[in-house]
Amino acid sequence: MSKVKNPILFSSQFGIKPGVLEAAGLLDPFLNVDTPLFIDPILLSKSGHKVIRVDALAAFRKHFDSFLRLLQMSEREGDAAWKAAERVLDLSEPPDNGLGYGGSRRGGSSRPDAVRDAIMRTSKEIMRLGSKDPEMLALMGFFEEDVGSDTISDFTTRAIVKQLATLTEQFCVSNGVPTSDGDGEDDFSLPFFDLGNGKRKSVILVPSDIVRELPMANDVSEIYEAASQNAKIRDRVNAFLGEGARHSLAERKAAMRSAALESADLFALFLKVVKEFARSYSQQEDVLGYVKLKEMLLQDVGAFKVAEKFDLTSGPDKVIDVVRQCLEMFKHHVEKGNLWEALWAGDTPKRERASQLLFFAIADSFCKANNIDISPEANMGGGPIDFKFSNGYEVRVLVEMKRSQGAVKHGYERQLEIYKDAARTSHGIFVIIDYGGLGAKLATIEHIRDERLAAGEAASEIIVVDASRKESASKRE
Repeated sequence: MSKVKNPILFSSQFGIKPGVLEAAGLLDPFLNVDTPLFIDPILLSKSGHKVIRVDALAAFRKHFDSFLRLLQMSEREGDAAWKAAERVLDLSEPPDNGLGYGGSRRGGSSRPDAVRDAIMRTSKEIMRLGSKDPEMLALMGFFEEDVGSDTISDFTTRAIVKQLATLTEQFCVSNGVPTSDGDGEDDFSLPFFDLGNGKRKSVILVPSDIVRELPMANDVSEIYEAASQNAKIRDRVNAFLGEGARHSLAERKAAMRSAALESADLFALFLKVVKEFARSYSQQEDVLGYVKLKEMLLQDVGAFKVAEKFDLTSGPDKVIDVVRQCLEMFKHHVEKGNLWEALWAGDTPKRERASQLLFFAIADSFCKANNIDISPEANMGGGPIDFKFSNGYEVRVLVEMKRSQGAVKHGYERQLEIYKDAARTSHGIFVIIDYGGLGAKLATIEHIRDERLAAGEAASEIIVVDASRKESASKRE
C-alpha cells in the first residue's frame, strides 16, 4: 500500500489563497500523493469549462475514433492494424494530474499488456454490434474486471492533455504561479514540483466537474439500479440473471455486460443510461471527506497547541500518549464541536474514508503544532486507510477506524491484528465512529479484549467516538 506523510497541497506550495482554485472550478491537488478521484470521459460534455466541453471532448473523440478505425481494420490480433491501435491506446503514466492510486511522490506504474488487450477485445466486440461511439471506452470498468477507473482516467488525460495544460497555464499566469517550458523543449509551460534527488515533476490542474470518485466498481450497483429503470434493459438483465430473489453484485455486473453486449440497440441504450447517470464528485456532499481534509490542512495549526511537552525518547508510553491525545482531540471536535457535520451527507453517514481523513488532518496538525517529531502515516490510495505512528524502529502504534455499521468484530478481532503483525508491533488502538446502531457490537469486542488481557496477551485499546447528528455547538452552549 502506498503511504504518505506530510501531504502538500498545490495551493500551499505556490501561495494560492484559499478558495481561488475552487472559484476557478479547479481541483486543489496534493503534490506528493494522489487523490482517489478520476477523470470520467463521459463528464467532458457536461463541463462548465468551454475548453473542456468543446475542445477536450473533440480531442477525446478524434483520438479514439482513430483507435476504433484501426481496430476495425484489424483482421486478427497482432496484425499491423492491431499493433497500431495498441500504440494509440497508451496506458503508460500520463502527465501528473494528482489523481488515482499513487502514493508518496505519486510515481505511477506501467500496466500489463493484458489490461490493454482486454480493452481492445471488448471494443472490437462492441464494434461488431455496429457501435462506433468513442465514449464506449468509458464503460470498460463495467465490462472488464482488470480495467480500473484509474486506467480510464489516465488514457483520457493523455487524449485531452493539451486542453488541461491550456487551463493550467491560464490559471498560473493569472495567479502568479511560476511555470516552465524547459527552454522551449516542452510542449506546454507548466508549474513544477521538486521531488527531491534532483527530480522535478510538472503538474496539470483538472476541472472539478469532470472527476468522480474511485473506484468505478462502487457505482456498479447504482448503475444497475439506473439501468433497470429502462424496461428493455431491465428485461434482458433479468433474463440473464435467471430465477432467484437475490443476486450478488458480481452476478448483476455479469448480467449487465451480457445484456449490453447482446445488440447494438441495447448497447446504445446502456451507454445512454450511463451518460445520464454520470455525475461529478460533489464538493458540497464531499462523501470521501477530501474537501474538508484540505480545509483542515490549510488552517492555522496553533489551535492544536497544548502546554505539555513530549519527550519521545522516554519510551513507547510517550508515543502512545501522543496518539491518545490526537484521538481525544478528534473525539472532542466531533462530539463537542461541529466536526460531526463533516461526517454526514444530509441524513446519510459519509464513507468510512471521511472520518479517517479528518482524523489524519487533526493528528498531522497536532504533531506540527507541538513540534512532535513523528507524523501520522496513512495509506491514501485505494485500499483501507490505517494509521501508523512511529518513533524509530522500536516503537510503532497503529490506529484502525471502523464505522458502527461496519464489520466491527472482524475489524477488532482480525483486521487490526493482521496490521499489527505486519508492522511488528503490539500497540494498537481500535476506533469506532458511532453513527448509531452500534448495539451489542461494542460489548462483543470488549469481551474479546478482556479475554485477551486475562490470558496475559496484548489487547488493543478501544475508543468510541459519538458521531451522531447534533444541534450546532452554539445551540448546545
